[in-house]
Amino acid sequence: MEESNNHPITYTQDQALSESHKMIELRNQRELASTYDKFRDPSTPFSTLVIEVDRMGTEYRNTDIVATSTKGEDVSLLDVKLALVRWLEIINNKYADNTIKSLNYDLTIFIDLCHKHQINPFDITCRQFINISEQRRSECKPATMSRWCNSVSKFYQALNIVNPMQDELVKSVFVKHRKDKGCGQRQAIGMTFELLDEVYDVLGESDSLADMRDLVALSLMLECLMRRAELVSVTVENLVLDAETPLLHIARSKTDQDGSDSVYLPFSDRTKHTIERWLAASGITSGYLLRGLTRYGKVRPNKPAPDLINKITKRASDLLGLEIKLSGHSGRVGGIQELVADGHSNIAIQLNARLKTPAMVARYAREINASTLPMGAFLKRNKDK
Repeated sequence: MEESNNHPITYTQDQALSESHKMIELRNQRELASTYDKFRDPSTPFSTLVIEVDRMGTEYRNTDIVATSTKGEDVSLLDVKLALVRWLEIINNKYADNTIKSLNYDLTIFIDLCHKHQINPFDITCRQFINISEQRRSECKPATMSRWCNSVSKFYQALNIVNPMQDELVKSVFVKHRKDKGCGQRQAIGMTFELLDEVYDVLGESDSLADMRDLVALSLMLECLMRRAELVSVTVENLVLDAETPLLHIARSKTDQDGSDSVYLPFSDRTKHTIERWLAASGITSGYLLRGLTRYGKVRPNKPAPDLINKITKRASDLLGLEIKLSGHSGRVGGIQELVADGHSNIAIQLNARLKTPAMVARYAREINASTLPMGAFLKRNKDK
């Protein structure tokens, strides 16, 4: 019998390594195809970055080098795509919608500037970054630029490519920008309980749905120190009206995305009565407490946009004839200022207002009447001596 000519196939170490690399590349391409397409839709957060990568795809092949990694290694367009998809998924899992919108807005500006100056955004030098940001530095306040730079920096860190924001020359340019323009931010005017009482004097007896709703919004935003996003998210189920002290349950907040530190906040009997009048008149029995109204005075079924709170505070400002208008943040600012003036500790106010640090209390209260500060009290006691 003749010997078989079939011999087992043997691989050298180099061949095996080459096959392994091919398998990894195929797996990466499959991963890319399954997740990348959903980010092409312009309505999807960070789609601008995906569109930019697509644009580069017409100029480069997937194997061409488009960036340098933080370790000094070459980065191909395919590597950028894979890192980008991973980052987009992390961002969408990790951050709140408003944070995602802010990041997307900042990065869209950055990509557009790179297009305008014909610069590869994945391989930009510190000098190029300083040049393309020059106009924004001349137009924007330091706080705006700080947020913008932070967004761009997160982008580079996530992709593990060279980050111009880590360069000392770039840092020094933005330090000078802060020195030249100053870092103070304009703070919303605080709404006081005296102003709230005046609004009640005007609207308190009204049977208008809009008037009752506005009183509910203004009362809760001041007494519970609420952010706009928190206020429009309040549901009937969050209210505890049958307790000795009526309570509002805040399940989630800007500083507590997973609800691990949810709190119950007290509000007044007057606010409770106003809420009960609003619920009875509007017919709302569940779901969102505050609602928009149609032009025919019908209550809308869906969640209102945060802009509704701005409209309510603007209307209150007009009713009171205020020269400086209240804003959607005025209740929170004013409530914190009232508590500071009443002598409560920064830590207690921090917990009540769901702030990250006690230092934030001082920032909110920096514009309270000077007479409430220690020297003001001292001078008042000793003015007749």
